[in-house]
Amino acid sequence: MSIDDPQQDSDDEAVFRTPVRRLQPPQVADEREALEGWLDYFRAQVVLALDGLPHRALRRRVPESGPSLVGIVRLVTDLERTWLVERWGERGGRAAYSFSYVDDADAAFRFSELDEPAALVGAYQEVCEKGRDALAGAESLDDAVRDDRRGHIELRWILLHLITETARRAGQAEALREFLLSTEDQRRD
Repeated sequence: MSIDDPQQDSDDEAVFRTPVRRLQPPQVADEREALEGWLDYFRAQVVLALDGLPHRALRRRVPESGPSLVGIVRLVTDLERTWLVERWGERGGRAAYSFSYVDDADAAFRFSELDEPAALVGAYQEVCEKGRDALAGAESLDDAVRDDRRGHIELRWILLHLITETARRAGQAEALREFLLSTEDQRRD
């Protein structure tokens, strides 16, 4: 099977088609518009890394103890929920359980074979939209919220943290995609 083939009947052969379009980061913008634009750019890059791959490839962990593409989506979903929806949106309210704060660094990359890539991407997009809604109410990047570990953190810090983490995960997803594409090519040869 080619990774460009249309979706097949078997879930193992089903091919994921991304619901997002390729974005360009802003080239001329004020600070807030630039930060939000770069965050949106990297959000899209994470999801675009899944496009055209079979579901079995999206679930494959490389190496076996490493991340999978769907695991990366789960991780960035958790980051968005923790920082923008809970911490910023609830203005410093205590964040719920988060993979980011457990001793098991591998927990975010675990997934169930029943997890559908489209559902995981949909959940990520929903959390990103909630984050955008939370940002819409902010008057200034200097606005701060209480944080149990750091005292107070500014919205600017939250956005820079999310950009950094999402960019890192987007790069990781792209590298994993390239590896998976090469192994798919080798399987066909």
